[in-house]
Amino acid sequence: MVSQVGISQIGIAVPKHFISIGELAKKRKIPSAYTGKGLGVVEARVPYKISITELAVEALLKINFKDVERFYIGTESDPDASKPLSVKILNHKLGLKSVPFQYKFACLGGLQALISACEYNQANSGKPAVALSIDRSIYRQEDPKAEVTQGCAAVAMRIENKPKILSLDYQNLGQYAADIDDFRVPSSSYPFPRVDGALTKPAFLECQKRALEDWKKNNLKFLKTKKEGLLETFDFFIMHTPFPKIVEWVAALFWRHERLKQKEHLTLAECLKKPSLFAGYKKELDEIRGTPDFKEFFSQKFSPGLKYNPYIGNSYTSSIFISLAGVLEKARKGQEIGINGYGGGASSICIKGTVLSNKKFRSDLGPQLKRGKKLTIKQYLKWRESQ
Repeated sequence: MVSQVGISQIGIAVPKHFISIGELAKKRKIPSAYTGKGLGVVEARVPYKISITELAVEALLKINFKDVERFYIGTESDPDASKPLSVKILNHKLGLKSVPFQYKFACLGGLQALISACEYNQANSGKPAVALSIDRSIYRQEDPKAEVTQGCAAVAMRIENKPKILSLDYQNLGQYAADIDDFRVPSSSYPFPRVDGALTKPAFLECQKRALEDWKKNNLKFLKTKKEGLLETFDFFIMHTPFPKIVEWVAALFWRHERLKQKEHLTLAECLKKPSLFAGYKKELDEIRGTPDFKEFFSQKFSPGLKYNPYIGNSYTSSIFISLAGVLEKARKGQEIGINGYGGGASSICIKGTVLSNKKFRSDLGPQLKRGKKLTIKQYLKWRESQ
């Protein structure tokens, strides 16, 4: 029999320094409406005068890992195709002797690490494990519409039996993967990704939809009410957040398929074959986003997970856990969270989390953001030259 397993501690670290996305947009001659209303981004955390390995250590030191023998790490900020970045974190910075297990599937790597930590716990008589996500995103200045989504964060989680914060049903997951070249970081362009902006949007939505449908198929017996369906089963949804507004697009997609049950419309499969069609698809989603019922649904179930992301930016593997922190600060014991990861290339996994305590979770993420130091655009541009 599988015992309850999940998260007992969460440590989050973000860089002290940040830039105003509005100011960066002005410098790059991008309309302010694009970054604000269009993307929902306000600030971006920048690893200025701090390395991402140092940031990872900060996150780890906020949890208890002294009795942990197994560490799972998700990152896509590793410059070496052979030696894992996690060796520098665990073995050099912290002096540990444990061999790190590192995952790579773009932004999905953090959720993969979390699931593997749960599996290790169950396969090894309840031994605790740690899941760590660490990333910074940076884009070519020739691609300013991607540059304004950048960010950075590290999240460390202690995984154990009888968890104190969140139990995870990692076995009955939903999943989907397809070979799509929407996002890659070849060695020839590192650290700058090659992003197909027109392709990555329908890829993101298609993978999220397919993984959620797979979860539903695998978990029909667990739905709260078969009559009402999937949207009522989860009290909150969180997902990888490259920029906050795309979460609203996915929510509208879920609403269309689960509540409205619309069948006759332009499909994401068609958009993937011809990405220029996506503008028409999004227009249909925008009509849904404007309805009062959808707005109430989004406000209740998705907005809590977007509390911090607009002020951090896209932290790749960490962004979904930044969203988790926001939801946990609002959720009550017994409430269920749909956790939807995504990785460019492309893949998605959906698992369920159940809140275990009426004592609301409190991270120090808010205070970290308040203590932030704003960089001038001139300082930021000089920092970029060293990357």
